[in-house]
Amino acid sequence: MDLKEYQEAKFELAELLRSATPTYDAVPSALSRAFSDLFSRLAEDRFNLVVVGRFNRGKTSVMNAILGTERLPTGVVPLTSVITTVSYGSNECVFIDYESHRLPHRIALDALPDYVTQRGNPGNSRGVAVARVELPADLLRRGFHFVDTPGLGSSIIENTRTTERFLPEADAFVLVTSYDSPLSEEELLLLRGLGPTAGRTFLLINKHDMLSPEERAEVLGHIRQQVEQVSVCARPQIFSVSAHQRSRSQQNARPR
Repeated sequence: MDLKEYQEAKFELAELLRSATPTYDAVPSALSRAFSDLFSRLAEDRFNLVVVGRFNRGKTSVMNAILGTERLPTGVVPLTSVITTVSYGSNECVFIDYESHRLPHRIALDALPDYVTQRGNPGNSRGVAVARVELPADLLRRGFHFVDTPGLGSSIIENTRTTERFLPEADAFVLVTSYDSPLSEEELLLLRGLGPTAGRTFLLINKHDMLSPEERAEVLGHIRQQVEQVSVCARPQIFSVSAHQRSRSQQNARPR
C-alpha cells in the first residue's frame, strides 16, 4: 500500500465509523471507547508503527537509520520500562509524560538518555510513562508515529510487560531480530500472539553485514521455516538489513 492508498483507506474507515454512529449508544462501554479512540486517531491523522524485539537487537539503531538521524539514544544496556514515541515536529524536542499527575516536562533531545535508559533512569525511578520525541523528519509528516518499546527478554521484567501492554495500540509492527541469534523464544511468542494481524508485521533481520551472502541465505531459510510454523493465517514481510551500514553511508553522504 502506498501513501495514496493509505489516505483512501483512512477515508473509507472514517465513513464506516460515521455510518455506525446511530447505534453507538447501544453498544457496550468498552466498544464505545474503542470507537472514540479510532475517531480520535483518525482526527489526529495518527498511525502507530510499533518497533518490537529482544533487547540488544538494534531496534533504536534501525529507527535512526530509517529516519536518517543519529539522535535517538542507543547503547548496550537495556531501556527502562518506558515507551518512546517519535512523531513530526518543526523543531526537535522531547516531552516527558509522567505516571503521576505531573504536567508534561519539556527537555532537550540530548537529555533523553537521562529519562529512558537504565543508566540515566535506573528502574524508572523518575516515574516516566512516555517520552514523546518530535523530529523534523519528512517521513513523519503524514502522521506516522514510530514507537520504540523496551526490549523483550531483558533482565528487567517490567520492560517486557510494558511492551506487551502497548501492543493493542499498534496499527502495524516492525519486529527487529538479528543474524547473530535470529528469532528468540520471546519473539516467536510475540508472532504467535499476533495471529491474523501478523500480516501487518515487517520482520527485519538486522546486522546482515556480519555474515557472508551464503551464511545470510542459510539464516533466512531457517527464519522463513520458523515464521511458517507460527504464522498460519498471515505471514510478515521479511527484510534483511544493516542499520550500521545504513548509518555509515548517511554519515559519508553528509557535506563536510
